Amino acid sequence: MSKEKDKSDNAVIDLEHARVRLRSRAKATPESLNQDLEGVRGLLDQGLTIEARTRLNSLLSEARNQPELLAEARRSLSIALEMQGNYRESLEAVAMYEAPEARTKLNPTLGTLLRVQIALANNYNGDHPKAISLLKATLRGLPEEGVEVGAVYAALARVYRSISEYPIARDYSHRALECYRQTGDWRGLAEAYFGLATADMGEGQHEASLENFGQALKLVGDHSATFLLGKIYSNMAGNCWFLKRPQEGIRFLEKAIGYYERTDHKNNAADGYNNLGMNLVLVGQWDRAQEALEHALSIATRTEAPGAQVPMILDSLGELLMLRGDFEEARAYLDRAVTLSAKNGNRWYEGQAQRTLGRCYVAMKQGAEALTTAKKAQELAEEIGDRQAICESHLLLAEACLECGDTEGCGANLDRLAQLITDSPADLLLAGEAQRLHGLLTMAGGDASTAAQHFGRSVSIFDLLGDRYRSARAHFELGRAYAIAQPERAAEHLTRAVNIFRELGAHLNLSRAEEAAAALDQTTPQQLRKRETVVQLLTLRLAEAVASRELLLRELAAVVRQETSAGRVVIIEPYEGGRQRVVIAHGCSRKESEAWAEDYANLKKDSRREAFARKHNVAVVNLSPSNAPPATLLISPRDNAELSGGLSLEPLLRVVELGMDVCALRVRTRSGPGAEEESALAGASLMPGFIHSSPAMTRLVEEVHKIRSSDVTVLVTGESGTGKELVARAIHALSSRRDKIFVPFNCTAVPRELSEGYLFGYRRGAFTGAVKDSAGVIRTALGGTLFLDEIGDLPLDVQPKLLRFLQEGEIQPLGEQRPIKVDVRIIAATNTDLEEMVAQGRFREDLYYRLNVIRLRVPPLRERRSEIPTIVNYYVNHYAAKFGRRDIQIEPQAIDLLMVAEWPGNVRQLCNEMQRVIARAEDGTLITPEHLSPELRHMSSPTTPPGTVTSIGAGGASMTVPIRDVTLADALAEVERRMIAEALRKHNGNISRAARELGLTRRGLYLKLERHAMSASA
Repeated sequence: MSKEKDKSDNAVIDLEHARVRLRSRAKATPESLNQDLEGVRGLLDQGLTIEARTRLNSLLSEARNQPELLAEARRSLSIALEMQGNYRESLEAVAMYEAPEARTKLNPTLGTLLRVQIALANNYNGDHPKAISLLKATLRGLPEEGVEVGAVYAALARVYRSISEYPIARDYSHRALECYRQTGDWRGLAEAYFGLATADMGEGQHEASLENFGQALKLVGDHSATFLLGKIYSNMAGNCWFLKRPQEGIRFLEKAIGYYERTDHKNNAADGYNNLGMNLVLVGQWDRAQEALEHALSIATRTEAPGAQVPMILDSLGELLMLRGDFEEARAYLDRAVTLSAKNGNRWYEGQAQRTLGRCYVAMKQGAEALTTAKKAQELAEEIGDRQAICESHLLLAEACLECGDTEGCGANLDRLAQLITDSPADLLLAGEAQRLHGLLTMAGGDASTAAQHFGRSVSIFDLLGDRYRSARAHFELGRAYAIAQPERAAEHLTRAVNIFRELGAHLNLSRAEEAAAALDQTTPQQLRKRETVVQLLTLRLAEAVASRELLLRELAAVVRQETSAGRVVIIEPYEGGRQRVVIAHGCSRKESEAWAEDYANLKKDSRREAFARKHNVAVVNLSPSNAPPATLLISPRDNAELSGGLSLEPLLRVVELGMDVCALRVRTRSGPGAEEESALAGASLMPGFIHSSPAMTRLVEEVHKIRSSDVTVLVTGESGTGKELVARAIHALSSRRDKIFVPFNCTAVPRELSEGYLFGYRRGAFTGAVKDSAGVIRTALGGTLFLDEIGDLPLDVQPKLLRFLQEGEIQPLGEQRPIKVDVRIIAATNTDLEEMVAQGRFREDLYYRLNVIRLRVPPLRERRSEIPTIVNYYVNHYAAKFGRRDIQIEPQAIDLLMVAEWPGNVRQLCNEMQRVIARAEDGTLITPEHLSPELRHMSSPTTPPGTVTSIGAGGASMTVPIRDVTLADALAEVERRMIAEALRKHNGNISRAARELGLTRRGLYLKLERHAMSASA
């Protein structure tokens, strides 16, 4: 039987293998192999990596005697393996080209692209420092622009995104974009916009991210880039999730799935179906959600290595079945998810499945099992240190305790949760669940009135999030509370809960809501609340709703509707074009509320508002915060614009106005450093003595500012005297460690044999002369920053210990038996060529890569001569004040002499020169060239010979620029002015077209116009 079966199987023709055999029989030519390579690139664009690898295996055999074709084939194979997630094999495919001698027979462009791929492969294998170092080393050997430079910039952006350094990643994506614009490379342009969008997404700028992803889509156009399109659409859906726009996210996911299913990456399609199911659950389309999740499970179980996907999908399916009331089936799915996650060693998914299983036990009224599961989930969450998971575990523990009758335990977990969550939009779901549980806890204590406030807030939050199930559940709980406190309001909320549960198919919740509605007439109301209690509860409720402006206004509308006799409540706010936008409407249709908004927008005078109010029988209440856009509250009927018991709305309105200011301030803060901050940064010192006005130093300051929120290791390079320690102090002053100590340590300041003791410390008696314990400079800098100057002179035998500290965060002092954990940030500096020292074996390569995560070069003074007058004036004033000198001035001719000096000692030498001059000066001295050091007075020499610059122009036009008696900078500036003027004249002042011709961005051209005092009509 087996032989017959084998024969039958062999009778089936594999067309792909047949094509490979046919190609191998024909004699391959370089032209045919290049065509095959181009075909492989097309397959990779389409995500057909299996066929691409098959073709590449043939190419590798046929191109073994053609070095360039072989190298290109290996690079393509590395990309294919990377796309499949085989990162180790991806690195092995190109690792042999890391040595420079292996690339000697290759053209420079191919050599650059290979180095880029080697760096990316290292990045995906977790060696981010080496990836950055390789890419920056590659960059140093390239011109300032071109496709190869664009590829390096794009790769640097990917690496920095991998370590969540999004500002730096965005900067490199912008640079890549400028390079690719010069050639019109659609792949490069699309990848650059993809990088910008991903960086925006990582920083929470989701609207900007959607715009950049949209631009990437347009650049791809009708090119066959199926895999990239799938990635773009799935990421756009992710943005919509954070923007609470699930319907839009569903459309994007459907497109992403369509593209992924045409590729070999079925695991991406499974992820897409799972995310689609989660969005459909959110909007209440549970039948479609179950279909999507079951399809995701079917795909994931067919893949060769499902990994974390199957537990993730089982968890989603279990949650949906739990919501529907199918508890036994839900528990079976969730038990499988827990078991598989534990088997795969994925602690995060195991914890997630445990939390969902715990909620299932709560819904089944099995409190003991829920509590046991919740404790396991919390242990896992604490173990992996995931804040979101820890918060969700406390929510589950609180509800499980309440189910077991342990109100004290419930309250303790809610108190702990309150310390963890913030009032940011990202924590809204947690806040809504916390409010619901606070309401249940208060109800258990017999205070239905206070419980109603908690449930009311949870209604506002879940309505804002568009979560239909949680919204219905909150309405149900609010209806139950009102049935006791204010029965006349209960029916509305219970009816809404019944309707939504019926639409969703949540059978168990539906029966409970129907029972509560039927029992309304039998409920005895509680006694009326005190007026002071009402105001306090409502004030607290509004004060806690400042996570976003929309939530705050929704809460205000809900409070007015719930606590007054108003039938209709509408809040509107100014919109573009002089219109008014409806924020929230209660008690009226969308059409009616929009009609009110339109009528209100058409009011030309304030005196017409009274007529508007009479016409619609509304009270018009203006909300006018100090630093936020206004809004208008409309209450109908107008006579009911007061709280029950005749209490005024005025105190609550003041709270809301203050809250609107808080929301506006938070938005401005979250959007990052604005134009004002950047402007101040460009012209001000980061700290005394740190002067910057030249483009080179401004770029350095911008780089320092970008890493202010990170804690990565920084390597500062530059010649002696350039101010490397000032840069290190600036980094520390801007970082989160600024309130801690900054410890400078010069590696050449102590004898080589004592370096280890000075750095790591020692115990008494560890060596001869160690008469007492020494902490060492690393422990001295605990919690702060340690600046290691002249790191290149660190002894070789000490370098492995420093490397271990950088990798593990622990040191072992001399004489100590166990290592000690130390939290210190390292900034290193050197004026030597570390790469050359590594090549000579005088500096460890692994330590070099670990230090070189972010590299900042401080330019020498001769490269930023334009700053010399500013620095001179600063030190004249500084030392005049220090030495008690008055009315000290410096002659322009003296400054000219200082400008042309070579300054081998850089800023330190200039500082010492000015200190010497001012120390010898008297009050009222005018400093002339004669006051300067003799060596400086004789260093002046012409910087440019007489002559002209010709044949430089735009659009073929040539221009002659006289440069006699001018500096090189002045000549280049004149060329720039003329080219800009010619481009603007040619395009009739159109900024976009002129910028495109000049190879600039619109913003870049505007900056140059401002610098040269030119106008667009120039």
